[in-house]
Amino acid sequence: MIPFFRKIRYKLAKDNQLLKYSRYAIGEILLVVVGILLALQINTWNGQRLERNEEVKILRGIKKDLENTIEEFEFHNEIRSTVLDATKRIYTLANSEVRDREELDSLIGLTFYRPTFNNQLGFINLLFTSGKINLIRSDSIKEFLIQWPGSIEDMVEEEEYALLMLQNHYYPILAKYLVVQDLLDQGFSISFIGTEIQEEGYADAPFESDYEGLINDKLFLNHLRMRASHFAINNNESRALIAKGQEMIRVIDSEIGE
Repeated sequence: MIPFFRKIRYKLAKDNQLLKYSRYAIGEILLVVVGILLALQINTWNGQRLERNEEVKILRGIKKDLENTIEEFEFHNEIRSTVLDATKRIYTLANSEVRDREELDSLIGLTFYRPTFNNQLGFINLLFTSGKINLIRSDSIKEFLIQWPGSIEDMVEEEEYALLMLQNHYYPILAKYLVVQDLLDQGFSISFIGTEIQEEGYADAPFESDYEGLINDKLFLNHLRMRASHFAINNNESRALIAKGQEMIRVIDSEIGE
């Protein structure tokens, strides 16, 4: 048997067939390896493409969240600015000998407004709970998203403190001297969103507003001034957040090519 194989080997060597078969076998192996590598690369490309599509979708969702938040901030800043103007006018009238009752009713009615942030950052919060934030490749965007909710929370804390001051100190001093119905008629007849507020009619209160007593009560002017300070702080914080949000929108637009 061994001589038989020796003859075959001798014949293959003589005809140079062994080299040919070796080359053929190596070529087949290389084709298989290249095919596997190509398949793996295609799968990698497809995976990257799908992840990129998901990332772009996420970035657009973040952008929409930021745009909604900025819109709400600007709306609330407009309200607070109106209240601040009303406060300055009340101080001017407090130092004047001539005071128009209807104007005071209207101005004080404006100070009743209490804008507070309502946007819950739904899409951005969902990124953290779902873990999809890891699909975002940009470190600057991820760092922003991590810091953004905390920055808003700081501003909201100031709003909540201002609301407590309003409820616990400012309202009580007004109720001591004024007919609230008069304030509502003057200040709340039209809301800040442009719609008329409809209320059932009420009979006149059996007492009148005491503006002289109110204006001469130092607690009223002090609480009003503190309320204005909180509103000014809120506006400054909101403007800073608006600037950050707008800058991040520009980064996102650059990232997704829009």
